[in-house]
Amino acid sequence: MTTPMRAGDLVAVTVTKVLPFGVLVETPAGVHGLVRSAKAELGTVANVRVREFDGQRFSAILA
Repeated sequence: MTTPMRAGDLVAVTVTKVLPFGVLVETPAGVHGLVRSAKAELGTVANVRVREFDGQRFSAILA
């Protein structure tokens, strides 16, 4: 199941993993994404702006 998402959409996410180059996040609908160069703690809830979405995963920037 995929969630309709387009570049430019504002989405609420939860940080699921912290990496040296950014954080992995998940939407409430279960869609996983990557926010590069973001610094956040595990479990943090944030709003991000979608940059790309391939139907299953997305990349975003902090909003």
